[in-house]
Amino acid sequence: MHINLAAPLAWKQASSEELKLLQSLQGHVLKHHGRDFVNLIFFKLNPANQLESKRMLRQLTNFHLTSAHRQLLDVEHFNATRESGGPFAHLALSFKGYQALGVADRAPNDPDFQKGMKDPASVGALKDPPVSAWEMPFQQNIHGMVLAAEDIEGAAGALTASIKELIEDAGGSIVHVQHGRALRNAAGEGIENFGYVDGRSQPLMLQEDIDAEIAQAGSSRWDPTFPLSTALVKDPGTTDTVSFGSFFIFRKLEQAVRDFKTREQKIADALGLTGEERELAGAMIIGRFEDGTPVTLSNVARSGKPPNNFDYTTDPGNRCPFHAHIRKANPRSTGGAEPESDERKHLMPRRGVPYEDAKRMVHPSELPQAGSVAEFDAKVAPLLPTNGVGLLFMAFNSKIGQQFKFTQQAWCNNTNFPLNPPGPHGIDPVMGQGTNNPGDQKLPKQWDDPIAGTNNNVTFDGFVKMKGGEYFFSPSLTFLTNL
Repeated sequence: MHINLAAPLAWKQASSEELKLLQSLQGHVLKHHGRDFVNLIFFKLNPANQLESKRMLRQLTNFHLTSAHRQLLDVEHFNATRESGGPFAHLALSFKGYQALGVADRAPNDPDFQKGMKDPASVGALKDPPVSAWEMPFQQNIHGMVLAAEDIEGAAGALTASIKELIEDAGGSIVHVQHGRALRNAAGEGIENFGYVDGRSQPLMLQEDIDAEIAQAGSSRWDPTFPLSTALVKDPGTTDTVSFGSFFIFRKLEQAVRDFKTREQKIADALGLTGEERELAGAMIIGRFEDGTPVTLSNVARSGKPPNNFDYTTDPGNRCPFHAHIRKANPRSTGGAEPESDERKHLMPRRGVPYEDAKRMVHPSELPQAGSVAEFDAKVAPLLPTNGVGLLFMAFNSKIGQQFKFTQQAWCNNTNFPLNPPGPHGIDPVMGQGTNNPGDQKLPKQWDDPIAGTNNNVTFDGFVKMKGGEYFFSPSLTFLTNL
């Protein structure tokens, strides 16, 4: 039976061929692993000792890596018992890693992957900082990355120590271990360091997840259904028909939380917002309130599960500005450059997790409220980090150029996107890299009131800084066990 990449997969009714796919595919690609504590182990292999490196990767695969099928069974067990699925591990290799193993001929033939994220053309196209400004570990050549995750911090540390030992015993070296940790709001949903719900509106590739989302929110305005081809590509390192992998995008993004939240307060003043209405300033910058309520649907945060069944077809920027983060990164058929079917091809499953290289003083949900800039400066700002915290951006792609690079370059960095109405609209205030011209970004003076006009004295950028990253490929378990 042929694997149909043009449709999602119903894993509970999987055919024998689909089951083989799930058993060969690494976990985390089709669904987030769900653990709270994550360590990313970046390493180099010894090109002079390829046999030992291959043996190590086979051991890593057999004793630590988690298949997609095993992960889905763990999720079912957790839902039934609330018991943790235990350790989780995922491996990705850079093109230089394939070269160090002596198997470059079995690597994916993707130009972005093979050139790497440090390629000058890529740095220029994405408007990334020069590589010399990246954090030192990411300036180096990195051959691979292992994601080691657990629900208990100590257990994640023990798993990481075991994996590091395997790598070093095979003559490899550890370049860096980056720690990540989930942040959650009172409702248990994942948030990022600016305090907003993160990871909403994911492309769903498992039919069971799609059915659950549609039952909860509907699909009249937004269809969460995406094909397996959103993330999966045939693993070129294997000869069978059921082994697939995915390109893994990693970027470390530092968030200037104190400056970001201070700017929110100043914009609230510029819009004349008072009391609880001041939350609307940040909601129009992000496109959602902190609890996830889309600003195109409401001018206040709503309780309950934030809806995802919405679009912008009836919102000409009077509720959600054209440059709002979630509108830039997913225009929901209103970008003006392509039909909706083509727009959807740029979306990608995201698997980011916050990091705290410098420990936060106060959890985002425990910060006091402020009714003015002066009150914010006195009561809130001193509790906020100025550096050392951010997001470990991770995403799976089937085509780097069509998904991650396109989204960053043509949408987030493009001051003229969306195209209808003609811009400029400014860059994405969160993910955008580049420069806003004065007056590019505009916010409605009154929510959902076109007569009131817009305020263009609301420039918002520069609060997220890229600190390093790389393009990887997450090969099939079949490839790894047969090295």
